[in-house]
Amino acid sequence: MNRINKSIFLLLLGVAQLAFSQFSSASTQLCLKKEISSDGVNWFDANTEAEAVAITSSAFFKFTAFKCEGSFGGLYGINLTDVDLDINQPMDDLPSNESDFTPSIFTTEIPNYCGDYQGTIENVAHVEGYSMISHTVRNADDNAWAQCISPPQATEGCTPGYWKKRHHFDEWSLHPTTAFVDIFDREITVRMKRKGKVTNPTMRQAAKARGGKVNRAARHAVAAYLNATSDKVNYTFSADEVIAIFQSSFDNEDFGDPIEQLVDANQQGCPLN
Repeated sequence: MNRINKSIFLLLLGVAQLAFSQFSSASTQLCLKKEISSDGVNWFDANTEAEAVAITSSAFFKFTAFKCEGSFGGLYGINLTDVDLDINQPMDDLPSNESDFTPSIFTTEIPNYCGDYQGTIENVAHVEGYSMISHTVRNADDNAWAQCISPPQATEGCTPGYWKKRHHFDEWSLHPTTAFVDIFDREITVRMKRKGKVTNPTMRQAAKARGGKVNRAARHAVAAYLNATSDKVNYTFSADEVIAIFQSSFDNEDFGDPIEQLVDANQQGCPLN
């Protein structure tokens, strides 16, 4: 190979190596989103201390590993670690199909997350995997902030008998004709005096439901929701927790212990006139 051809060859080789390097670095990048929740229903990214989520007991964490925007190819051998939460968790591979951005998700509950501590806590997670194209390591970190607070000492609750009365409507946090399904996301049929069975009742109709099982569950769920959303009632549960309790009870046709929690909370004593 003469000197000119060799120079051209080396130049082309350098270009090829540079192109491969850029191709490898531009291939699938791994991203991570860590979210925190106080109830396992509503999730928050909480990347700054100002966004810290209030935690009174359990904390729920969701980790989503995904291909970063603009990436192509897939990732394998993905592993999630979170030293503070004692997590070392393999995660599903991310697909190589360029149009498939299906993420890999891991969720966990940490009971008594705060212990006796009160204040803010930042927690950082790390995820690592390998590009299916270049077989090189890809990694990412993400954090979440929690605000540890003492649980409120809830001692108040008004019964369905209080909330269903017309002269107490001014204490309702929503209009009494609001559909039950719009709040609890479940279509129900209840039994009412003189009207018989009513499908998809209003919140007031559900509060006046007569009988046991779903009828009892509905009227106490309405009362619990109104207690939870009143700024004048120091209630045991949040509105989201009330909704989750009813949904679980309804879906599993278990109108015993889950609803009994709401019954007990609704009978703690009503501070309203």
